[in-house]
Amino acid sequence: MNALVLINKPEGYRSSKCVGIVKRKLNKIKVGHSGTLDSTASGLLVLVTGNATRLSEFVMSLPKVYRAEIQFGTETNTYDYSGEKISEKGYENLDEKIFDDLFFSFLGYRLQTPPAVSAIKIQGRAAYKLARSGVDVEMKARPVFFRDIKIVSPYNKDNGTITLDISCGRGTYIRSLAHDLGEISGCGAYIKSLQRISIGNFNLSNANSIDDDEYKFVTLSDFAKNFTRIYVSDRDEKTFTNGMSILIRQAEKFSRGLTVMKNTIFVEGGKFLGVGAYAGDDYIKPLMIVSKIS
Repeated sequence: MNALVLINKPEGYRSSKCVGIVKRKLNKIKVGHSGTLDSTASGLLVLVTGNATRLSEFVMSLPKVYRAEIQFGTETNTYDYSGEKISEKGYENLDEKIFDDLFFSFLGYRLQTPPAVSAIKIQGRAAYKLARSGVDVEMKARPVFFRDIKIVSPYNKDNGTITLDISCGRGTYIRSLAHDLGEISGCGAYIKSLQRISIGNFNLSNANSIDDDEYKFVTLSDFAKNFTRIYVSDRDEKTFTNGMSILIRQAEKFSRGLTVMKNTIFVEGGKFLGVGAYAGDDYIKPLMIVSKIS
């Protein structure tokens, strides 16, 4: 079975635990994740099955939207509610007018330093394992991309919280965003709650509960709608899936999706076939064949 499974990951579950549960229910069909979600967060987790596990990198490239409740006035060592409090400066003097310009200043590309308590590998070991064993972990800043930051619930002066919907690209840590907002505001901040509500054209409202007896699947053709696609004839289906290049001008239709990846195009016939790359001006060569045509 080559498909995707959308799971509403409960708070407190590791992504790997969700993979194990789904794998057991699918009678040990190959299952993988396409980007983890912090155990302290909840929300949309996209799992891939069968040959679709080869598409994990493409799933991870899709834009994501998170709903985050941010608590001002306190810092923690994990940048979220699960960590130890390392400073308490209070939020009473926070001027909410700062948010008018602050969120706008984050849009686009910027350098972000991931939290030390994260799954990022440092010399082959997860940073969180090093940090929790007492090792002083130095995280390197890396570029991330914020598409939009919207206020869902305005700043609450009584408890120092604000709720945001944050649209961002791959590799972004919302915990680090909260920490950065706390640094700039001068009073500290951390994530009080975090939920991933969409990945590309997949929404949390369409996700399966991890406890469901049977899961609804997303076809690879539905997944391909996120990307630039080419539709080919029966003859070119066989040519492409046999590992040979096909002529672009013989395509029956082109369609553009949410995400454009350099030199990459998804190929469909009667069903999703795989991923190709432009070879000169005239041809598309196979990069990854997911569905074989006999």
